[in-house]
Amino acid sequence: MPLYNNEKYVGEAIGSLLAQSFGDFELIVVNDCSTDSSLEVVKNFNDPRIKILNNEVNEGIVYSRNKGLEVAQGKFIAPFDSDDVALPEKFKRQIAYLKKHPEIGLLGSWVLLINQEGYTLKQHWKLNANQNMVPSLMLFKNYFTHSAIILRRDAIPKEGYKSGFDMVEDYKLCCDVARKWKVWNFPQYLLKYRIHQTSITKSYPYNLALQEEKIFRILFNNLEMDLTKEQLDCHFLIKNDVLIEDSEMVLKTEAFLLEILNHNRRLKVYDQEQLLEVVFNRWLKICYKARRKMLKAPVVFFGSRLLRKYLINYGERTLNQVFA
Repeated sequence: MPLYNNEKYVGEAIGSLLAQSFGDFELIVVNDCSTDSSLEVVKNFNDPRIKILNNEVNEGIVYSRNKGLEVAQGKFIAPFDSDDVALPEKFKRQIAYLKKHPEIGLLGSWVLLINQEGYTLKQHWKLNANQNMVPSLMLFKNYFTHSAIILRRDAIPKEGYKSGFDMVEDYKLCCDVARKWKVWNFPQYLLKYRIHQTSITKSYPYNLALQEEKIFRILFNNLEMDLTKEQLDCHFLIKNDVLIEDSEMVLKTEAFLLEILNHNRRLKVYDQEQLLEVVFNRWLKICYKARRKMLKAPVVFFGSRLLRKYLINYGERTLNQVFA
C-alpha cells in the first residue's frame, strides 16, 4: 500500500484488509513522506502483520510500489490503494482461484463504487469478459481496477512497475502481465473503489492523457502501427465519454478500427475473432455517441465495412455451431 497524505481514508482501507477472512498475509505500507497524520493513523493499528517503510524523500507512486515489491515475501501480491475498501472474502476467494488455475497470472474482480463519504453509488463495474477477450480490451483501456487485483509473483516483470508511468503504472503493469499470462476478473464484487475529486487522475486530467498516450503507443507498436495524431484522436474518442457531432470523425474512426484488424490479421498479436468483437463493440459505441448525426445519415452505419465483417464472421460461426 503506497501512502501519501491520505489521512481521511487510510484507516478504513487498512481496517478492511485486517478484517479479511483469509488472514495469512503481510501488509506493507510505504509512506512517501506524508505531511499529514496518515502515518499516525497507520501506527495506531496494533497488528503485527503491518510493516511500515518510510521513504527518505517524496519519490512518487512507482518507486513506492516497487519498494513494497522488493521486501514482500508472499507468493501472491495484492497491490492496494489507501482510499479503497476490500470486502471480507476478497483474499480468500481470489487466492483459492489462483491456486486452482496456475495459468492465471493476474486476477481482479468486479467493483462497487463509493463516494468520498463511503456511500455506495448506483454505478458499478461488472467487468465480465471472457479470458481470451481481455488482452484485446486492454488495447483500448485498462480493464482492471488495481486495488481489486492479486498477482502471482512469478507473473510480475523483473523491473516491476515501469518508471516514467507514474499515473498509469497500473495499466502498464497489467498490459505487461497480459502479454505472457492469462488474466481475468473473478465474477464477484470484492472491492469498493472510492471516487473523489482529490484523486490524482481527477486532479490532473491533461497529465493523465499524456501518460495514456505513452501506453497506447507501446501497445500499437506491437501491431507495427506508429499512431498518427489523427489516429490518436480517434483512439481517445473511442475511450472518452463524449458526444460526437462530426460525422467525418465517425468515418475516420471506422477506418482506424479496420486498420487495427488488418494489422492483427497479419501479426496475430491478439486472437482475431476476439479482437473483432471488441472492435465492433467500440464501433457501436462510437455510432451511439454520434447518434444525432447517424439518424440523419443511417447509411454510415448500415454501409459500414465493420458491420459487414462482423455479420459475416457471426454468420459463419453460427453455421459452424449448428452443423458441428
